[in-house]
Amino acid sequence: MKKLIFTLALAWVMMQIPAMAQYDGAPDGITVRYTLTNYHYPIIKEDPFYKQYNEPGLELGYVRNLNNFLNLAIPIKFGSANLPVTETSFDNRQFVGNLDALLQIKYFKEPNWFSPYLFAGLGANYEFTREHFNLQIPVGVGLNIRLAPHFYLNGQASYRVGTEDLKDNLQHGIGFMYLIGPYEPKDEIMEVENPDRDGDGIVDADDECPDEPGVAALNGCPDSDGDGIADKMDACPTVAGTAATNGCPDGDGDGIRDSEDRCPNAAGSPGLNGCPDKDGDGVADPDDECPDKAGLAMYAGCPDTDKDGVSDNKDKCPDKAGPASNSGCPELKQEEKAVLAFAMQAVEFETAKAVLLPDSKEILNQIADILKNYPEYHLKIEGHTDSVGDEKTNLDLSQKRAASCKTYLVSRGISTDRIATEGFGESRPIGDNRYKDGRQKNRRVEFKIFLP
Repeated sequence: MKKLIFTLALAWVMMQIPAMAQYDGAPDGITVRYTLTNYHYPIIKEDPFYKQYNEPGLELGYVRNLNNFLNLAIPIKFGSANLPVTETSFDNRQFVGNLDALLQIKYFKEPNWFSPYLFAGLGANYEFTREHFNLQIPVGVGLNIRLAPHFYLNGQASYRVGTEDLKDNLQHGIGFMYLIGPYEPKDEIMEVENPDRDGDGIVDADDECPDEPGVAALNGCPDSDGDGIADKMDACPTVAGTAATNGCPDGDGDGIRDSEDRCPNAAGSPGLNGCPDKDGDGVADPDDECPDKAGLAMYAGCPDTDKDGVSDNKDKCPDKAGPASNSGCPELKQEEKAVLAFAMQAVEFETAKAVLLPDSKEILNQIADILKNYPEYHLKIEGHTDSVGDEKTNLDLSQKRAASCKTYLVSRGISTDRIATEGFGESRPIGDNRYKDGRQKNRRVEFKIFLP
């Protein structure tokens, strides 16, 4: 009872101090509380817990304001307690001490007339009689009731979880909190007239975002990504960007935000969804099959030099018009096709040799002229024989006759790279080898012109 009278007397003296600065000028505080401890109820729950609070104590503490909604509290308490020995037996009136480190989560920013808070932390408990040390984890609730600018009535209730068996306990306390800080009196009427709800130092009247702490440069509005654009105007508030893209990132600097830029790593134009167009033909480079040559969109950005409807990249004769069915190259005329067909029977050799007969050179001259007129085409010469004689000999003869024709055409100015030869011997007859006419048909050289 004497301790309670002393605590109340101390509170009366402190309340005589004139009203001083508001809470934002007093970040430190001290607390004095009268406490009651109960080790019985967490173990023996048969009796009402309020009947088991019979061990008083005195607590002194230091409180530090960390921010608008968080305090650090360090209280130290001394008192007596009935400590459990077993689940049914207790030592009467043992002297104990506690030293705690607590975080208080406040519901309101001071100064408010009523300021409830939650707290939790770590406590060290020492039993002096037993000379025993143990750790406890206190959790609980508290309430500050403002009596004067720096003076609060304080109540607190906690459950302390022991890290050892039979050490859980309840602890309640009531007392006062006094704030310490620079003495800069304020006119409370002016404070009401110039409120700052978000506590960012910019009064609500000048704060464009009065409910969110911000920066003066943005008239009190927050800038989460630090790009100088207020969050409310920032289309990408969590990622730094540029003013040109409403606060969104633009990696290639083309003025198109990355999320809408089809080519975010290469500067382009808005009309092409941010992609470049190196050849300037209006087709974005990713879609342009000929990005280094200006072309037409209908040909995927490729040109059509000979205007035959086949783009140069698919045209085997880009400088000569021809149908798409022939890969953009001109087709042979009917009379030229007839020359190739006639040559199959007109080209003749000395018997069993690969020596051309003089009359055969005339038709080969015509084939050479065709190849000169169509430089894009290549020629394949295939040699064949009848079945008279040895099969291997016939195969060798057919290859030599095809090669003989190639040699003559090369002598007429046709590049050797444009002519391929192959011999088939008697393996591909077109006539019946039992008859003279059939054998005559089978002794032949075929000329096949083609686009490589």
